[in-house]
Amino acid sequence: MGVHRGEGPEAGGGGCAGFRPADLTFLLYAAADRMSAELDDAAKAIGLNDVRDWLVLAALDDGQPRTQLELSRMVCVDKTTLITVLDRLEKQDLIVRTVDPSDRRVRIPQITPAGRRVFAKFAAARDAAEARALDGVDPDERALLIRLLSRIGDRESASQPTG
Repeated sequence: MGVHRGEGPEAGGGGCAGFRPADLTFLLYAAADRMSAELDDAAKAIGLNDVRDWLVLAALDDGQPRTQLELSRMVCVDKTTLITVLDRLEKQDLIVRTVDPSDRRVRIPQITPAGRRVFAKFAAARDAAEARALDGVDPDERALLIRLLSRIGDRESASQPTG
């Protein structure tokens, strides 16, 4: 996700607190920090290292073969970090890596049945964490937030010229 507890000047206090300028960058960072904290705790409770483990399982759950590089881009994690996540998930038998038939140097990670079970278990924990983080936010506002964040996060439409 890119935002994790324990990083940056707020480390040690369990997340961002206090000063809140009305600045989009700051507000997005603070919101992501809160969600990361909730989701990391939920991931640890079911034996994952952090939310990045689940993001990888979620990306693999659709069954589409992707190279490690494609997966790295999809889950917004740099290649080096992704390798660490994949190594950890493979050790837990949640994924396997197969050789790409068109290029033996390339690996294709695939989710295992055990990985699918952990993915499903975390999905319920994720829903509860999201509900806690969005407690007090009207359902219509939640839907709007999701639509806006989807547009902001859509790299392809963001790179298209407007007008």
